[in-house]
Amino acid sequence: MTGGSDGARVLEALLAALGRWPDVGSQPRMNLEQWNALTVSEVKAYQDKSIAAVRAVDDLWPLTDQIREVGRLRHEPAVPTLIRLWQECPVNPVMVAAGHALFAIGSAEARDALRSGIHDHDHLGRFLALKVMFTDDGTPWDNVGHLFSDASLATAAGVAAAYDALGHLPPVSQDRRWLDLCVGLRDHEILGGPAREVLQQADPAVIAPALDAARAARPAPARPPHLRPGDLVTRYRDGDHRGVWRDLGAVAHLDDRWRAEAEQVAALTMERVRQNAVNLTAALQARGWPVTVAKALPGPAADVEDRLLELEQITGSAVPPALAAYWRIVGTIDLVPRDTWDGPFPAGVPEELTIADPLEIVDRGLAFAVERWQDKTKNLHPELTGPMEIAIAADHLHKANISGGAPYSVRLPDTGADPLVRDEEHGLAFTDYLRHAFAGKGFLRLDRQDEWRASYGFTSDDLAELTGWLDGVDYEHLDF
Repeated sequence: MTGGSDGARVLEALLAALGRWPDVGSQPRMNLEQWNALTVSEVKAYQDKSIAAVRAVDDLWPLTDQIREVGRLRHEPAVPTLIRLWQECPVNPVMVAAGHALFAIGSAEARDALRSGIHDHDHLGRFLALKVMFTDDGTPWDNVGHLFSDASLATAAGVAAAYDALGHLPPVSQDRRWLDLCVGLRDHEILGGPAREVLQQADPAVIAPALDAARAARPAPARPPHLRPGDLVTRYRDGDHRGVWRDLGAVAHLDDRWRAEAEQVAALTMERVRQNAVNLTAALQARGWPVTVAKALPGPAADVEDRLLELEQITGSAVPPALAAYWRIVGTIDLVPRDTWDGPFPAGVPEELTIADPLEIVDRGLAFAVERWQDKTKNLHPELTGPMEIAIAADHLHKANISGGAPYSVRLPDTGADPLVRDEEHGLAFTDYLRHAFAGKGFLRLDRQDEWRASYGFTSDDLAELTGWLDGVDYEHLDF
């Protein structure tokens, strides 16, 4: 036992303080799968309970100081109390302090409790679980390697744990098993980024041959099915718009014939998109939406062809036809009412629509993305460069002048026809993303009204006003 009389004294004071606390209830920890299954209202209720619990106590910080002190003293008799606080206390600072105190005490019981949080929904649970696992007896591979089994990576919780584990890895040049694992993960949709970062820290003399071998063994792209010239263009002109793009989306690697066809279809598509943008912007303005044509539709950049050529040269692949045609024909659509951020919103126009994700697709981040990617990949092995992330829009919170998350983006190189719009919750390809926006009269999150009720307190009257205003936005829509 450690901690001695000082630890016993602090624990006694801690238990007495807890005995005087108001009843804040309990809130068991959740794993990621349980968390992802919650509805928006259930997530808000969970968060609200934690907020209410924090507000219900007046002596919060002295209590967290006692928890930290009992951990510093490594007083093992405190472990059962700390485990209960870690696993059930809805007062977040108390829960956090208990977790760190358990790690500081470090008994088998304390470490087991923390280790069980490897699939927690919150980062801290996974962080402390990995902190335990990486300091267990044995090698990192012995303790953590099982997180990368096929069964583990088949679940969202398993991928989250593996992602965090890669961020904790110490230099791994001495353990070839980690190097081989990261080489195999270098193209993984989620784990590829941290895997490449691990490899970048390894000894180039060790890792370069493995990367060369992996590059040579990379399978050749599957050949797309036979295509007769003009088939897709004819179908598109005959009105099979979605069917044509569905067929294009099924081809991961366009050969010359498919690319030529895709470029023609993309040009026809973006002409319709441009006309929709013109019609919609005029209709929104007529209803009072605070955007001007000059800002909403400034047109293609004067140097668009130079930009497309530069992207092809530095990524080794032509820009996907849907995106290239958008930049050539439309250029920018920006319906975000940023001019109202520091001023009043127009009377009669529902300000709530600012959180409905007004459509924005811009190229302002292109030069920055190129510069950052070139700087990051300088002197790197080609297998470690990773994709270029090009921001095409702020996320829905930033558009509403609320601090939010990562911008919506596309990745290059992409050898297909229609890149995925990333970090946007609908998970759509670029053309479908545009369809979704125009179907919502320029707003992408009209399908999140349950969230608006739960998170922002919208009433039925608020939503009725919003819906009525949108019903009055009448524009000629061209299918594409």
